[in-house]
Amino acid sequence: MIKQNFLRATAAAFVFLPAFSYAAMGTVATNFGLLPQDVATTQALSLFSNQPSAVYYNPAYLARDRKGALTAAYLFTDQDIRAKGWGEPNKLVNDDVIEDSSNYNVLLGFKTDLSSMLKSDRAMVLGLMLGAERSGERLLSFNSQTSQTAQSFRYGQQSLFLSAGVGLNVVPGFDVGAAARITLAADAQLNTVARITDSDEALEQEQLLLTAKPSIQPILSGTINWGEMVCPKKDCWLTGLETAASWRYESAVKTNISGNAFLGGAPALPLVLSTIDGYSPETFTAGIHYNLYRARFGVTAEYQLWSGLEDNLRRDTVRDQADLRFNDVLIPRIGMEYRLNKEFSFLFGASFEQSPLRSSQSLDINFVDNDRLVFGAGFSYLIEKALFLSQPVRVDFAYQYHHLLDRDFLLSTTRSPSEVDPPACTSGGQGVRCERVTSDGGAHVVNASINLTF
Repeated sequence: MIKQNFLRATAAAFVFLPAFSYAAMGTVATNFGLLPQDVATTQALSLFSNQPSAVYYNPAYLARDRKGALTAAYLFTDQDIRAKGWGEPNKLVNDDVIEDSSNYNVLLGFKTDLSSMLKSDRAMVLGLMLGAERSGERLLSFNSQTSQTAQSFRYGQQSLFLSAGVGLNVVPGFDVGAAARITLAADAQLNTVARITDSDEALEQEQLLLTAKPSIQPILSGTINWGEMVCPKKDCWLTGLETAASWRYESAVKTNISGNAFLGGAPALPLVLSTIDGYSPETFTAGIHYNLYRARFGVTAEYQLWSGLEDNLRRDTVRDQADLRFNDVLIPRIGMEYRLNKEFSFLFGASFEQSPLRSSQSLDINFVDNDRLVFGAGFSYLIEKALFLSQPVRVDFAYQYHHLLDRDFLLSTTRSPSEVDPPACTSGGQGVRCERVTSDGGAHVVNASINLTF
């Protein structure tokens, strides 16, 4: 009785959360990019974008363009990640497919000029960016689990995305910006009581309290246009040269569940669950941008402090036994845009992204992650006169491919097998079953958007 009652109360908590989907530490903004320009250039030009996505990558650049804009984007992803076992029979990997799924996100961006609030003629622009997986169907869903087969560390569910900020021009050629990445932290308190009466009938009581509060993490950035600062009245060799830097603090979606089950006068049976999802590491980014007559080029270096995830996972009651270790990584990105004419422009980009996952073995969690080569391409089409609109409309399209480089892992589990045990791990101790696998695969990303100016 107590088991049935307790499970029913536990399940009730998840009535408030949409259907589960496979969780991952990566997010849309860090894995792929938000808008087509970010996706096509593999985020190499994201520091120098005046679109609404600048509120996440470099809010200072919002001040470079005072025009208001409303942007709607659709981002589709398809992953095919495999883990091939080294030996037969009795392998732990019953299926060599880790992730073979597609997903989509709807993203909305908005920016507007607030310069009229200032006494001076300095630019001040507000930006907002919102994203939801499957049009909000999985707005707050999560799934944190152990597994005797491999789980993808980076790919999977992408949680709610929300960022808001302002860019401000301080002096000609120098802009600063501040924004916030907003995530949700959910807490659920469960209590269930079962008592057996003399008539052998159960008296049951259940109580559920669910609360959620926002977690706000800062983003700071600055941009220097060297041409405007050094030679504002005439062209010089610095004309078109820009540098930018940004800092984003770590953020994560967190869920905590605690509860008690009582059976008669017996001591309470506790339930404690604390887990995180959609982690974004603390990130420092710096880049150089050069704008010519028909083309512009950008080179960006991004330093991600994934070591901060170790402390978070030690407090994660699902993954704390895995003793996961992470490296801080430096990601180089390069991108360009070529303007064929006033209407058409083409974008290209490439990056090499080292895996932050240092551990090649994680007991009962079995995360796998690969170094990856990322390539992107896309185009923009500007419609000067669109139907009844007085301002131009821009349509953007981008494609991105992730090539996952081969990497070896040791899958390990303490679960009881249904067949004869394979050899135990040499380093895992008695009762731990292991298998060596090689992980590889790829991911395809398609992003399209329409941008209305006002």
